[in-house]
Amino acid sequence: MPLHRSQSDTSLVINAVRFYRADQDRTRVRGLIEIPLSLVQGAGAGSRPGDVSYAVSVRVADSTGLTLYKQSWHNRTLPVASSADAYTVEIVDFVVAPGKYQLEVQVDDSVTRRSSTSAVEVQALSARDGASDLLLAQGVRIAPGDDTIPRPGEFRSGQYLVTAAARVRLTPLQTKLFYLLEAYSEAEQAGTLSVSIRDSSKSVVQTPDLKVQVGAGGGVLKGQLDVAGLPEGSYTMLATLKLGGRQIQRSAVFTMAPLGETVARAAEQREAARVTDAGYFDAMTAAQLDTAQAPLIYIAESRELASWSRDLSVTAKRRFLTEFWKRRDPTPGTDRNERREGFYEAVAYADRTFKEGGRKTVPGWRSDRGRVYAKYGAPLDVLRRQQEGQAPPYEVWKYATGKGAYYIFVDRTGFGAFQLVYTNDVTETSLASWGDLLGRRAVADAGQFLGVDLLSTSRREEIAPRQRF
Repeated sequence: MPLHRSQSDTSLVINAVRFYRADQDRTRVRGLIEIPLSLVQGAGAGSRPGDVSYAVSVRVADSTGLTLYKQSWHNRTLPVASSADAYTVEIVDFVVAPGKYQLEVQVDDSVTRRSSTSAVEVQALSARDGASDLLLAQGVRIAPGDDTIPRPGEFRSGQYLVTAAARVRLTPLQTKLFYLLEAYSEAEQAGTLSVSIRDSSKSVVQTPDLKVQVGAGGGVLKGQLDVAGLPEGSYTMLATLKLGGRQIQRSAVFTMAPLGETVARAAEQREAARVTDAGYFDAMTAAQLDTAQAPLIYIAESRELASWSRDLSVTAKRRFLTEFWKRRDPTPGTDRNERREGFYEAVAYADRTFKEGGRKTVPGWRSDRGRVYAKYGAPLDVLRRQQEGQAPPYEVWKYATGKGAYYIFVDRTGFGAFQLVYTNDVTETSLASWGDLLGRRAVADAGQFLGVDLLSTSRREEIAPRQRF
């Protein structure tokens, strides 16, 4: 899933977080690799999932240059056409013996074959270090018994599932900062842990000492800090662990985004989410979902709406509508569903344009013209005639689809309530007396507009001579 970062960052970022394993005298390294999508959205990347495809190659070498570990894999993510600052995170996990190493990463765009590389030095930990690196994240949760598999973008650390990030970026709308630190001790010991937030010149947040208990062999210390109100900028979290008569400090960097950028980003993400079927309906209330379901009677197949009920939960209604439109998506490989968008745009237009008054107001989409418009969209051409003599106002709609469907509507009331009286659409019903309602002159006029001999068709209806030629 693409994320976002400062637009000034355009290179690979690697964060190697080290954890010591005393039983083997080994260091486990979690490599978090941040890949800007600007590096892998090459020529030919389009709007379909999978178009943003890339290969990752990882190499771990010792101080002599000898390769100890090598791995490659391919991955793909959703393209983000409107965001130059989007990125994704890859995770690599390896174990090293005491010594100094180099972690090298290469990312290749699968389309352009353009390569981007970066490297970071890794010094293995030892028992005397007393603690792991400080790990910062935007989310840390305990893995429950029935949810032990990390979600996309997470990795597991002991009993915790951590949101992966090479560099943590908070926003004024997401102000919780999670931290995790492993403490190592041969015997059970009590101590204290405190954290502070510092900018380039001073400490801006300081927590009191928190009592901690570390068991024999070590333990995991975690917590969270809400930094709401912190101005935009770059900060360092410093964790101070006092254990067994010694003081251990670990630090990590994070940033706070500016408010204006955050608000704009949130609006962009909401708009992007609305593009999908699920996002479109997630933004609706229960009443709005009922309104969205109602006109589906025009396009639903037999019994397809049988399971719908106004008593369904909001979640069930959203799921129903999302699945309904998913089955009709003409381009299932994209976020957009053009048919859903076109249908609801047509319904909205019909509501604005074809609303009928009288003793009982009829919503535009429920009128005969609104129904045809909602089902088939705008006609290719329209003939409109006002009342002439005894002929009532009428409209003739012509479509280019199929066999050239056409629809004749008559305002029998004089108040703008147009009724469908004749059509060659076999899914609609015509009136037996439609020719009599219009008269010969109007039938000939409509036929000339359509290029169809409607007089021959309507002669069987014994048209009354309402108009003289």
